[in-house]
Formats: sequence, structure tokens, C-alpha cells
Amino acid sequence: KELGFPTANLGIRWDTVVGGGRDSAAAALTDEERTVLNFATTHATGIYCAFGRVEGIPDGGVHKVAMSMGWNPTFADVKAKAIEPWILHTFPEDFYGHRIRLLVVAYVRPELKFESIDALRAEITADGEFCAAALASPELAPLASDPFLLAGSSLSGGS
Repeated sequence: KELGFPTANLGIRWDTVVGGGRDSAAAALTDEERTVLNFATTHATGIYCAFGRVEGIPDGGVHKVAMSMGWNPTFADVKAKAIEPWILHTFPEDFYGHRIRLLVVAYVRPELKFESIDALRAEITADGEFCAAALASPELAPLASDPFLLAGSSLSGGS
């Protein structure tokens, strides 16, 4: 949906979940795919605060993220749970095809159904502002330098 908030939607390998359990196809998942699937199947739907870094781009620093995970109940045509991180940073160009590291640090609220697109846009804006402020707090800000986020980047000395 075109709402004016660029998100880096994560692929969830729902094809490896059969009848509420995991089948042999799950064994073929990469570690990253398994982590995303595990998060999607074990955490509540709603809005989360996170830190994120896009790998392999010039502006590959750690940024604040407002992330939605759920069924997007405002839209009737959504058939699968989605994970949609909104990196609260303006990038000079698209980063399609690049890996994204996300460190999810807090649950904000459950997902909601909105009566209008304008109401949804207003709430997304409020969620972004809330997440930006929460991630700048003394309790959460230090997590932006977590080794997971910095691994493999020049930010970590290239390790």
C-alpha cells in the first residue's frame, strides 16, 4: 500500500509452516529466514521499536526503526502476516536487494484497525515519533551499538 512511509518489508517463509507446525522444508531455511519466521510466529502483532542497519550502502549507519508486524487489518486484501520496518532516516536512494540487520528492542502497542487511511497515516506518524523518542532514551540508546548491528561493517572496525 502506498501510504507515504517507505518500509523495508521482510520476507517471511510461510511456505515452511504446515498445519501450525514446521515441516521438513523448515530445515532448508537460512539462519536469517529461521530467525524472521520464529519472530513472526512467537511474538504479538503490533508496533515495535528497533534499531536497524542496511548493509552494503554508503549510508550504512545504525538508525532508529518503527516496525509493524501483523495482518494490516485496515486493508481487507492482506492474506499473510507482514513485518514492515520503517527506518526513520532519509536515504539518498533505494536499497532493494540489500540485507538489513534489525535489533527489536521494545513492544509499543497492539495492531489496530483504522476507519480511514488518514487516521492510519496519523497513527503511523505518531508511532514513528514515539519510537524515535523512545530509542533516544538513556535506557534504549546504548543498544544502537550492539555488536549484532555492527558486525561486518566498518563501524565495527571491519570484523
